[in-house]
Amino acid sequence: MRKDTLATRKRLIDTAEALFAERGVESTSLLEVAKAAGQKNRSAMQYHFTNKEGLLDAVLDKHAKQISDARVLMLDELEQRGEYTLYQLIEALVLPMASQLDNEDGGRAFLKIHSQLMTTELYSELRQRRDAENIDTRRFLAMTAPFMNTDDADCINARFVLAGCLLIHGLAAYLVQDERIARPAFLHALIQGLVDLMQQPPAPASLEPIN
Repeated sequence: MRKDTLATRKRLIDTAEALFAERGVESTSLLEVAKAAGQKNRSAMQYHFTNKEGLLDAVLDKHAKQISDARVLMLDELEQRGEYTLYQLIEALVLPMASQLDNEDGGRAFLKIHSQLMTTELYSELRQRRDAENIDTRRFLAMTAPFMNTDDADCINARFVLAGCLLIHGLAAYLVQDERIARPAFLHALIQGLVDLMQQPPAPASLEPIN
């Protein structure tokens, strides 16, 4: 792409990132993004991203490679070591994502957007597709399996769903608490909480929903 085309694309992504974080993904229209980015050409948004889902993908991609590369490096180091604890493995899940707390180029907005996507039904397919394409996450799941005390698929899936919620919502919640809670203390609590979650006892057979 030409430099001016790349600059326009980046301006649209950065503007969308800020508006999605501030107003909500579902509440922000493509027209609002284009206006805020100073883009008068209405076809530019469609040219660069096709639709809103494409724009959202681009916003997430802005940070995804950095997080993935850091996680892969940590997982490589653990595998080369040969022996590692579940705590160390969970660190490889948490710390690359937590690094966005210090990313001045939209890192905190990214965490807020990610937190929104954990609960929205509108973009559930996008979230599932991105999860399926995430190689380092699949690798993490495989490396975690030996630490599980169950082979029941429902129990394992429940733990990973909750782990994702605790990771993303936890970091998003920390954004408004970081002046009151020291970062190392918070990250340790988050990592240890995920360790405990992964190693919880299997669900009792008698567990029934409360009516």
